[in-house]
Amino acid sequence: MSVRRAASASVWSTLDLALRQGVQFAVSLILARLLAPADFGVIAILAFFATFVINVVQGGLSTAIIQRQDTSAIEESSLFWVNLLASSLLGGFLLLIAPALARFYALPVLQPLMLITAAQVVLGALGAVHNALLTRELRFDRLVKAGVVSAILSGVTGITAAMNGFGVWALALQGLVSIGANSAALWLLCGWRPTAGLRFSALRSLIGFGGWVSLSSALDVLYTQGFSLLVGKLHGITDLGFYNRAYGTQLLPANLLSSVLGRVALPAFSSRTDDKEGIRRGMRLANSFGMLINAPIMIGLALLSRDIVVTLFGAKWLPAAPILSILALSGLLLPLHVINLQVLLAHGEAKLFFKIEISKKLFSVFAVAIGSLFGIVGLAWSQVLVSAVSLLFNARPAKRRFGYGLAAQFRDISGVALATAIMAAAVFALTWSVALPPLLELLVAVPLGAAVYAMAGFGLRLHSFTEALEVGRGLFAPPETV
Repeated sequence: MSVRRAASASVWSTLDLALRQGVQFAVSLILARLLAPADFGVIAILAFFATFVINVVQGGLSTAIIQRQDTSAIEESSLFWVNLLASSLLGGFLLLIAPALARFYALPVLQPLMLITAAQVVLGALGAVHNALLTRELRFDRLVKAGVVSAILSGVTGITAAMNGFGVWALALQGLVSIGANSAALWLLCGWRPTAGLRFSALRSLIGFGGWVSLSSALDVLYTQGFSLLVGKLHGITDLGFYNRAYGTQLLPANLLSSVLGRVALPAFSSRTDDKEGIRRGMRLANSFGMLINAPIMIGLALLSRDIVVTLFGAKWLPAAPILSILALSGLLLPLHVINLQVLLAHGEAKLFFKIEISKKLFSVFAVAIGSLFGIVGLAWSQVLVSAVSLLFNARPAKRRFGYGLAAQFRDISGVALATAIMAAAVFALTWSVALPPLLELLVAVPLGAAVYAMAGFGLRLHSFTEALEVGRGLFAPPETV
């Protein structure tokens, strides 16, 4: 895959995720002012179960479609029916455990809300294969349309319900409409249709790879989303609401970037698995681009968290500000995590991927156990430690297979680190020396930080900045004629 095609796919993928998540985030700003923090805490508990099933059942085999590049019609159809069957069975299981979950948290509303969660799981399965096929073909223009339509429809539903006093049900209905509308749009925009047959033998080649990815996803969701269960039980639903708001705010830019990198990296690296030098160049370029965007955003969130929380969500959400600052630091090196893992999957190393996940999660459980002793702030700090240690595990295969280990990767992003440090110093100096209202401080600090960052990068002619400029020019240049 050419750099230009990958860059073009990145633009469409970014547009898809930015519009979809941008609309969802704008809706969440309105809902945060209409609803109580405890309502978001309740939904965070339910979101764990929906995310777990969707990632474990649908994510692994869908990833196998992208990695394989050449699946047959019978394989794709069989995968569709297996996804739908497994999702339906697990959705039924969620309904069975709903009464016990409601008693465990002393929240009776969890039982009827679980019906919506189960429906989300089944609706998500209906569009999983369509999404995977469009991703493999880099048809992000169609994913843009599906994503934007579902985000708008679900946003209107959630806001209307909240304004009419539905409370936590407004958030539940928003999630249901989002997944349902997205799957419906994918059916309209993707020409693929499943056949009536289901052949388990056709899935053998996909299950070997996809099964390990599913197990890895299970571990990741149990750890990352399992926070909701832990915080809700130990610290209460309101504190969970604050933690979830901080996590969601940090996750918006982090998830946008990681999703773009993951969407483009897996099919791109899968198409050139025998080219070690090409893999090294691709990793260096992806890491540099990812950090070029991610580093200033995460540091900006850490420095301006109080202004961001008060301005966006209101003063009642102020306890989420210190949590946001800490979680932003945990997401600082996210592009390196994503690229190293996507290269591993591109080479079909799903079993090794799973072993790495086990090693990381064993350490993570220990870190969370210690962090939980110090409240939700302690839990947030445990994520910073987990991120740093996890990167050591994620980068080891790249050093062994391609001679491109963590030290080399850090050298390639050192210019970005320098520019980010200069930017951080300028923003900190402003906030420390001048007392401004939150909104005004944001209006001054954000442009200042962006200007200082750009001047530092281009003024010092740092490699990542000049390379990004060259790729950008090539992307928008007219195609060559023969």
